[in-house]
Amino acid sequence: MGTSARCCRAPISGAVSEPARTALPESPESPEVAVVVPCYRYAHYLPDAVRSAAAQTWPNLRIVIVDDGSPDETAAVAFRLAADLPHRRIDLLRQPNQGLAAARNAGIRATSSPFVLPLDADDALAPDAVEKLVRALAAAHADVATPLGRTFGNEDRRLVTLPATRRRLRAGNCLVYSSLFRRGLFDRIGGYALNLRAGYEDWDFWLGALERGARFVHVPEELFRYRRHGTTMLTGADRQAMALRATIVTNHPSLYPRWRVRLAGRLLRAADRPPSWVRAGMLATFLLDRRLELFWRQLRRRGEPRPA
Repeated sequence: MGTSARCCRAPISGAVSEPARTALPESPESPEVAVVVPCYRYAHYLPDAVRSAAAQTWPNLRIVIVDDGSPDETAAVAFRLAADLPHRRIDLLRQPNQGLAAARNAGIRATSSPFVLPLDADDALAPDAVEKLVRALAAAHADVATPLGRTFGNEDRRLVTLPATRRRLRAGNCLVYSSLFRRGLFDRIGGYALNLRAGYEDWDFWLGALERGARFVHVPEELFRYRRHGTTMLTGADRQAMALRATIVTNHPSLYPRWRVRLAGRLLRAADRPPSWVRAGMLATFLLDRRLELFWRQLRRRGEPRPA
């Protein structure tokens, strides 16, 4: 079957969409999966992420690159990738800078794919990641499928995740952000929260899934590649952890005790000058969650292979 690429411009939710696409066979056995790749200042990493998505063994794939007002060559790199990979449908969505959560939301809403896999521009996927996640999700009749991962770049180690439970997710994020989920779940949640621009938006999303009765399946294979390099969004979020955790709690009051929701709300309303008792209370809950996270991390390390 011959392939062709074309580019056009059309407004999508106030953004500019510039797709370069090829025809792909649609089949009930291989439903379309949208791999959504937001990019801001990571044009130099973008080829690794997109090529890893294009190399998937899953036949029916749509790659959506979201240029989130990036001041670098993100758009030019995206067009080159579309030209170099004509066997895959690659769309470019451009918008003013709004942050990671808004970029993911825009990319997902620009598609009608029944399954979604987020992938940040500096990370990558194992070649069979989509296929194994889709099959695991379907076999378990689940809404979310989360894999293990492996770091690369400045560090090379196994990234161990754990099966999602209510208790684990309330204490901290035990999933990788690059987990496959159903588009219907995204619509029920309403997308990624926009009040967590500094980070933890994926943890918030999984808590929203938990609130709505979503089923999670754990895939114990290294299918996700997380790049370690300098200061990332995650390290920045860790520096603002207390305020971000307070926002998480107020976003999901049904999952936390009422006193904790009130305490978190008081901290956020006080901004930079909360009363000492509020800071002490938040610190106590923060330390409790951190202790639980350390416990989960110890369990994760047991799953890491020991050096010979």
